Amino acid sequence: MIPEPPAEPPRSPASSVSSVPEPAAAGAAIQMYDEARERRARRMRGVRLAGFFLAALAIVGAGAAIALARYGGAYRAADWNARLDLPATASVKGDPAERADRLAARLSGVGAREIYVAVDTHENRLRVFRGEELLREAICSTGSGIRLRDPRDGKEWVFDTPQGELKILRKQKNPIWIKPDWAFIEEGYLPPKYGRDRVDDFSLGDYGLYMRDGYIIHGTIFKTLLGKRVTHGCIRLGDEDLKFAYETVPAGARVFLY
Repeated sequence: MIPEPPAEPPRSPASSVSSVPEPAAAGAAIQMYDEARERRARRMRGVRLAGFFLAALAIVGAGAAIALARYGGAYRAADWNARLDLPATASVKGDPAERADRLAARLSGVGAREIYVAVDTHENRLRVFRGEELLREAICSTGSGIRLRDPRDGKEWVFDTPQGELKILRKQKNPIWIKPDWAFIEEGYLPPKYGRDRVDDFSLGDYGLYMRDGYIIHGTIFKTLLGKRVTHGCIRLGDEDLKFAYETVPAGARVFLY
């Protein structure tokens, strides 16, 4: 009888695993390393771009500041008192009662379908009519009556809303105000040399209805002053009332002021 060979001793788990990494595992490790390096590179590119952007903003801001210092803000404060007393009642031309009577006679001749505007400068009310039908009544602001003198040459302005009959010559969305000399003199500034310093694109509101001699029905940023005589002759309205007037009153419509 031939004896069986002795059984091979069992291998330990540690001896069954090779200490040399397989090719797939090595490839995965290299891929993870490459991805980490790419993420780090992207972060660095983002940091550099942010730095370039901030530097560009700083350069633009510095250039704008230099330009404004050199060319902008061309008006400066002046030490003067240009406001005058209100004129005496006896010196005002015409009888207000007679003007009101003449206006009433004109209103009696308005057509049945004609759209027109009536402005009561004493009660500070603007009314839009179609014939005898009242379409809208609004609180408005009208001229203050203040007198202003240009101390440079003695020229005077009286900030009154005109009386009588005017006409809507044109209508404008987002109107621009080119500020005249008196707008600066009133605030104690010398009028600017450059036209760009006179441009005001917010004070007139969203709409303007233009009449002759620079008088406008427009909006206001001073809502709390509606109903008061505070303007330089124009008629100011609140936002909703101004929008209604713009959409309802056509160019060519008559405006009666009393």
